[in-house]
Amino acid sequence: MTINWGGWIFSGVILLLLFFLSLMLKDPVRLSINGKRAKGIVIAMAKVEGSKQDTLRLPLVEFVTSTGERARARSRQLAGWSLSHLGDKVTVLYNPSDPSDAHLVMLNEYRGVVFVLGFIAFVIFLWTAVIVSSGVSTFDDPFHLLPKLIAHFHLSPVRFPILFILSFAIPVCGIGTYWTYQSAANLRANGIKTVGHVTGSEWDTSTMNDGSKATGLFPMITFEDASGASHTIRRSLAKPLSRLQAGEEVEVIYPTGQPDQGVVNTWDEFWPAPLFFGLMFIAFIILFRLTLIESLDASKSRPNSQKKLMTTGVSAIATVLSANSKTRLLKFRIDKDPQTPSTKLDDFISLENAISDWKSPQTNVEIQKGDQFRAYLDPLKPFDYYIDFSHRLGSDRFVKSIEEEDAEDEENDKVIAGKLTNLITTCSPYLSPENASEIQTLITDNDLCPAYEKLITRIMNLPKPLPAPLQKVDWNDFTGIGVYLGFDEDSEDDPEFWKKFQTFKEDLNKSD
Repeated sequence: MTINWGGWIFSGVILLLLFFLSLMLKDPVRLSINGKRAKGIVIAMAKVEGSKQDTLRLPLVEFVTSTGERARARSRQLAGWSLSHLGDKVTVLYNPSDPSDAHLVMLNEYRGVVFVLGFIAFVIFLWTAVIVSSGVSTFDDPFHLLPKLIAHFHLSPVRFPILFILSFAIPVCGIGTYWTYQSAANLRANGIKTVGHVTGSEWDTSTMNDGSKATGLFPMITFEDASGASHTIRRSLAKPLSRLQAGEEVEVIYPTGQPDQGVVNTWDEFWPAPLFFGLMFIAFIILFRLTLIESLDASKSRPNSQKKLMTTGVSAIATVLSANSKTRLLKFRIDKDPQTPSTKLDDFISLENAISDWKSPQTNVEIQKGDQFRAYLDPLKPFDYYIDFSHRLGSDRFVKSIEEEDAEDEENDKVIAGKLTNLITTCSPYLSPENASEIQTLITDNDLCPAYEKLITRIMNLPKPLPAPLQKVDWNDFTGIGVYLGFDEDSEDDPEFWKKFQTFKEDLNKSD
């Protein structure tokens, strides 16, 4: 049995990230279900407990519980990173029996969650990129979801990078829009307004208030805060964009307790950044949608646009699952051709797809379920293919879709698990409790292959002659189970297992 180590490694990374994500969301989810809500107010920036740095502070929120008790909750974001300011109103989730067990309902409290989700998305996109670029199933996921997604959207080394970049650009612009809008709206609503005076202009290349670099002749503005202390800021627009002259009065607005972060109270100090991020967000969504539509259109037209694969592709068989000339929908699956083995695409099993704008070939024979045609697969990307509807191979009226096969396999597994469980019951008097328990655990976990091999091996190692109940077992039935599980071709632990099992059966027949 070939194990897709690459796929399992990627799966393990994602499962580990999901575990960390569950830890991050444990308290918010618990309090959302069992806790209560209250409105709180940011009353201070409290020092981080145990920290020797006085600059590390967290927003402190005070709220009143349903019983009238006053309680406090700390933000999880440092003051420099938090979007909260003194006087902001905040929704709080708290434990009614212990109000100190609380969580703030704010977007910036979930930055860790957003980071982990983003990293999960990055791993999945990286994983998809590996599959797209390699064109082999070595990195296939255990549930075969990514190859189906790749085939459905006809992802390619050209188209996939565009979707990859847009999948990160869209969330970044969306978050940027929300963040900058919230900052601007919060300052406009809760900021302290005062009158400032233009004292002159200075040529400056230093860092601006928002941390960006700028060069130009900037108007300098002086104002006094609520305590009477004087501060000097500058206009974000340099001349000639700004027409402020020395001696002019302007309205200045600044966050509570942060007069050095004051700005001139005009629209261009607040809204250019949200507008920029918002327009980019809309543009990227439109581009993303157009790229997907192009992918689907390419997928529809693919059977007629990949004729070159007839000379360069790997021969395969396309079997019709359903064909409806009225709705112009054709569903099919492609499998290897056992008559023409190839050293290429060794890991390829099968793929399933549909043509939503299908036109029936101009022949007297109507295409029906089970009809088989010659198909050609791209040796590097098996989800790129060409079906030659003029080359009919035969018919398989019992064809099943991959979903139907999976359902059938699942039902067969249940039957096999039941038979193995019954066999354990039959031979339990002759096995140690530890062995029986180990095998039953494997069956419960649906690890049927190791359960089958261990159980049959334990029975074959019992003293001879076998007890009468075991001699009456239908061993031909268990031979069929072994063939279904693939033991006639390969075994997991003992390479000689199948040969020993056949000898064991022959000895039983001779004893009869």
